[in-house]
Amino acid sequence: MRRLILTVIICFTLLTSQTGVTAISVAKQNVHTPQVIQSLIANRVYGEDYSEIIFESISKTSFQNYIIKLTENGSRWILSPNTMSDANIAAKNWIAQEMYRVSNGRIEVEILGDYQSVLGRLPGYLPIDAPAFLVGGHFDSVIEGPGANDDGSGVATMLELARVLSQYQWPLDIYFGAWNAEEIGLRGSNEVAEILDDRDVELLVHYNIDMLLVPSPHDATVLMAYPFAAYHNGKYWADLPCAMSKNFGQDMIEPVSESDFPGWTASDHYSFIIQGFERSLFAHESGFNIDGAYHTANDVWDNPNYDYNVAIEGVKSIGASIAFTMARAYNQNTIGERKSVIIPGAQRNYYLVNTNPTTVNVSCRWYGGSATFAIYDPDNILLKEVEYNHGSPWEPTVVLQQYLMSNGIYRIQIYNQGGTSTGFEMSCEYESDIDGNMVSDSEEFWIGQEYFSIDSDSDTISDAEEMILGTSWTNSDSDQDMIPDNWELQYHLNPLDPTDALNDEDGDTLTNLQEYLANSNPFSLDSDQDTIPDLWEVQNGLDPGTDDSQEDPDNDQVSNLREYLEGTNPLVAELRLERYVIPIMSGIGFLLGAAVILWKKKTGYRYTR
Repeated sequence: MRRLILTVIICFTLLTSQTGVTAISVAKQNVHTPQVIQSLIANRVYGEDYSEIIFESISKTSFQNYIIKLTENGSRWILSPNTMSDANIAAKNWIAQEMYRVSNGRIEVEILGDYQSVLGRLPGYLPIDAPAFLVGGHFDSVIEGPGANDDGSGVATMLELARVLSQYQWPLDIYFGAWNAEEIGLRGSNEVAEILDDRDVELLVHYNIDMLLVPSPHDATVLMAYPFAAYHNGKYWADLPCAMSKNFGQDMIEPVSESDFPGWTASDHYSFIIQGFERSLFAHESGFNIDGAYHTANDVWDNPNYDYNVAIEGVKSIGASIAFTMARAYNQNTIGERKSVIIPGAQRNYYLVNTNPTTVNVSCRWYGGSATFAIYDPDNILLKEVEYNHGSPWEPTVVLQQYLMSNGIYRIQIYNQGGTSTGFEMSCEYESDIDGNMVSDSEEFWIGQEYFSIDSDSDTISDAEEMILGTSWTNSDSDQDMIPDNWELQYHLNPLDPTDALNDEDGDTLTNLQEYLANSNPFSLDSDQDTIPDLWEVQNGLDPGTDDSQEDPDNDQVSNLREYLEGTNPLVAELRLERYVIPIMSGIGFLLGAAVILWKKKTGYRYTR
């Protein structure tokens, strides 16, 4: 009866519109994995480190073009909320439009305060309160000049990061700010800081960019000034872009404490610090003392003293830091990877920023010969060195295990002491705690740990996993295609795409919905491996999810498998010669044998030779 009902339901779905279904229980899947997220939603970031990709995607040409466009109308001065240049108004409107344009409408833009600052928000995919990033600079300038460096470079940084970062779906919000009236006392940023505080926005870190284009002739770097605070609230957020620059660029970021930075209170980050946003940093040029164009008419985009190569390194390093931070995944340690080819006598370095006492495990696969691995502490003191006189080309070898005690930037070095080039793929795994709350980052994603235990819609997928995946945690069928989310995830379908219910993954003419209703595998022609195709089993009222090949539901002494092979109906006992002839012949044989025995007894017949 169950099989007959199932057959009727499936056939009905072929002929009519779909109504409701009852979920078939499936084993709980570990869906909060990077692979599942990647396959489900394009460019959704979870457990994958995009720092190098972001670093390489940021364009010096694009950065420079933003500065050219911003400064083409001259000085963007402002004296009060009601007194400002036309260029200031035009810049405000262009910045707002550009935020929207470069993000394809994903950035939500608003104009805030009496001084008309521009704030954009790239929404993170987590649907509940979580900390956010903020990147900003001021768009006003002094009356004397067009402000290409001060602070066209900050606005260009913000817009270039908006362009690149908006191509991905990040777990956390990213705010992009262009403040007005910085030159007359940080007026615009003061207003926005108060507004964000009133909205209970929590900033994980704020990077304020103000003048990047003039490097020191003695040290071509961008200064990353940080507040005097606990490591996790200050220096860590300067060390991180420094490590990004060392790993992917030209080592051009120099962390500097506010106590060693004379201009600490002179830019917009300070508005946020006063308002209680402690983790606010200031990216600034290292050659300010020789910046002869500062607040003059010579602050134009093509000033020969401006070095766009150094400036763009700062932009890249900030963007990579944001991407690295948002690579976090629940129950996954922090992982850094590097691969390259080292010529004889050369070395390669990988830099990691340590935030808590932990053990780093360095694994490597290398070919071509011998190699030496070493690790140095933040003071460049050698902690451990291990030499290998052979390669490990096939499987990764744990080459270093070292306990890290101090906070700061550690260097892992690979040296090729052999006579041939050595190719390597290295991975460093360690625990981190970027907020310094004594809980490992792997144990506390960006939302409360309790969400990984709650399952509001009882679909065996936790609320946290649903938030990460983008499915509904209050509805077990997010796309309303009559197939439960957990079944779609089990078979690597998309629970956010209702059209895949009508797809036929294995080409057996059964749609995914019909496969679900039949308890069969949508990627297998014979789900139960009983040599009877799913389609035939469904058409004939059998169960394609259970091996029933030897069963005989119509009691005709013919198995389901034989019925399939002979093209007969397994639910109807057909007229078969063997079913009647054999019993009749057996009966006749029995009667003949009995007659012979009786005859022998009656006649006394005995056989003799």
